[in-house]
Amino acid sequence: MDEQALTESNREIVQAVTPKKINRIALRKLSEFEERGGGKFSPEAKKIRRALQSVNAPSYCLKEGVGSLKCVDETLRHQHRNRLTWLLDELIRQHNWAEACGVLSVLLQGTTRDKSLTRNRAKYSVALELLNKIKGETMSPKDIQDVYDLWIGKLGSLRNWSTKDRFAVRLEYILTYLQNGILDEARKAAHTLKQVRDVDSDPVAKLVFGLGFCQQWYSGLREEFHLTELDLSGTNMPSVVPADGIHQPVDYSNENDANSALQCDSSTSVANDKVFEDDSNRQIALMEIDSITKNETSRTSSQPPEVDMELAEPGGNSNCYSPAYCGDLPRLSIFYAQGLPTWLLPMKLPASHEKLEDVMKKHRRLLNDDHKNALQYLRAAINSIPPVVEAIHPLIQMLLLGDHVHEAFDEVEALLDTDIPDRLLTLRLKAGLLEHFDSGNYIKLCLCYEEILKKDPTCSDALAKLVLMNQLGEYDTQEMVEMIALHLDASYATCDTWQELASCFLKLSQCEGDRESNCGDADQYSEGYLDHANKIPELLINGESGKAWKLRSRWWLNRHFHKSILMADAASGDLKLLTYKAAAASHIYGRHFDYVVKATECIEQKNDMELYSLLQTHILNSVGFCSVKRNIC
Repeated sequence: MDEQALTESNREIVQAVTPKKINRIALRKLSEFEERGGGKFSPEAKKIRRALQSVNAPSYCLKEGVGSLKCVDETLRHQHRNRLTWLLDELIRQHNWAEACGVLSVLLQGTTRDKSLTRNRAKYSVALELLNKIKGETMSPKDIQDVYDLWIGKLGSLRNWSTKDRFAVRLEYILTYLQNGILDEARKAAHTLKQVRDVDSDPVAKLVFGLGFCQQWYSGLREEFHLTELDLSGTNMPSVVPADGIHQPVDYSNENDANSALQCDSSTSVANDKVFEDDSNRQIALMEIDSITKNETSRTSSQPPEVDMELAEPGGNSNCYSPAYCGDLPRLSIFYAQGLPTWLLPMKLPASHEKLEDVMKKHRRLLNDDHKNALQYLRAAINSIPPVVEAIHPLIQMLLLGDHVHEAFDEVEALLDTDIPDRLLTLRLKAGLLEHFDSGNYIKLCLCYEEILKKDPTCSDALAKLVLMNQLGEYDTQEMVEMIALHLDASYATCDTWQELASCFLKLSQCEGDRESNCGDADQYSEGYLDHANKIPELLINGESGKAWKLRSRWWLNRHFHKSILMADAASGDLKLLTYKAAAASHIYGRHFDYVVKATECIEQKNDMELYSLLQTHILNSVGFCSVKRNIC
C-alpha cells in the first residue's frame, strides 16, 4: 500500500491493524536449517519460513491457517481476518474505494476456503458495490456474472443447505440484474433457476420472479407512460420506486431476511401532504374535500362496469376475481383519483381528449401475460406460510396499474388479518389507499393512523393527518392528546406539535369546566390558583391514563423541560417553539413552573407581544394537573 496515497486518518487505521512484531530467527540460522536438508527445506526450516511469511504477508497466514501461532489464545489467522474486515468496513464508510479494493483483494486471497454464507455474502456484496462505484454505468453483465460465479463456487454443493439458503445467491444474482436494468440477462437467469428442483417451494423465489415480470411488463410500455426523474422529484416523500420501473424491496443483507425499503421516519411516511394551520385554510380544505367527494360520487354513479382481467394460475388455469370490498366502497378507478403519488402508481397516465370509457379500454389492453404472471407470483409470495410481506408493495402497485382498486384493498386487508410480525408497511399502504380512494371514511383513516403511530411513534406524518382531522372535527380531542404524547415520548417535536398539544389541553380543561358548571359543581374545584372556569380533565388524573400521565410528567421534566434544554431553546431564537412549549408546560406543571416563568421573561424581553399574549392566554387558563409547586408530580 503506497504511503503517499494514504491520508492521515488512513495511516492511523493501517497502524492500528498492523500485526505486532514477534521474535524472528535470524536469516543465517534459517540458511543453516536449509543446508542440513541437503538442498531441500528441512521441517524446521519450513516451520520458520511459514512463521516469517505469516508476519510479513497476512494473506499467507489466512490461506494456510497457521494454528500454531497464537497470541492470547487466538490464531493469527483469526486476528488478521478481523483486522482486515474492520479495515474494509472503515474504508467503505469513508468512500475510499481504491484502498478498499486492495484490502478486499487481500481478504479474498486469504479466505479461499471459507464456506460461510454470512462471511461470503459480506465480501462479495462489497465487491459488487466497489464494482458499481468504480465502473458505474460502464459495468457490463459479464462483470456481474464473474462476481457471482466466484460467489456460487465458494458455496460448494447445495444439497445439504436449507431451501432458504440454497437459492439465496442466485436470487440476488437476478435482483442485481433487475436493479441495473439488464432485463435480458435477468430473464435468462430466472429461466435457468426455474428448472432447479424445489425452487417453486421457496417464497422469496416467487417474489423475485414476480418482480422480474413487473419490470418486463413496465419496460414494454410506451415511453409516454414511463416516470422521469422530474416526476420522482416532484413528490413530497422520497420515492421508493426507481425511475426505470417497479419497486424492488428485497434485501439479503441479514442472512437472507428481506427488509422493506420503506423506512419509518417523518420524511418517508405515507403521503406527506400539506397540513393546514389557520382557520381559513381549514375551511378551504373542508370545502375541497366536500367538492371532491361530490364529484367522485357523481362520476362513479355513471361509471361503466369494470371488466376484471383473468389471472393466470401456476397450472395454466385462470379464474375470475371477485372483490370482497365492494360492499364498503363505490366502484373506484385510478382515472377518478387525483394526485396519486408515484409510490402507489409508478406510471404516468397521459392526457387524452377521448372519452373516459375509451381511455379505460385502451388501458386494459396493456395488461398482457407479463402483468398476469407478475400478479400470480406476487400473490403466491403473499399467500406463502409465512407470508413474504415485502411482496405487498409491488403487488399493490401492479393492481393499481391494472386499475384493480378493489383488489388492492382486499389484499391489504387480508394481509393485516394474518399474524405478521411487521405490520407497518402494510398499514402505510392501507392509509395511502384510503386517503386517495376513500377519503371520506374518517373512522378507518383515524384507526389506521393511530395504529401506525403505535407501531412507530416517531412518524410525524401520521400525527399530522390526525391533527388535520381533529381540526376538521373528525377526531376526538382526548385521543389527539394521547397520540401527541406518544409522539413526544419518542421524539423531539417541532413547535407545531407543541402548539397542538397546548391547544388540546386548553380545549379539554374548558370543556371539563363547562360540564362541571352545568352540573352545579363549580364550587368543588376552587383550590389554589386554578381558574374557576376550568377543571382538570378526568383523562389526565384518573384511571390507567392518569397513572401514565403522572409517570410521563415526571419523565418530561428532564426530557423536554430541563434547565439546559430551556437555555438551548432560548438561545436558538425560535420564539414560537419556546412559546408553545411553555404553554403546554403551564397546563401540565402550572403557571409557576420554571420553564414557563423563564420563557415568559424571554418573550417579554424580545417584545413579541403577539406570542406574549398567546402565552398569557394559556397561562391564565392552565390547570397544572401535575404541579411541581404543589408536589403532585
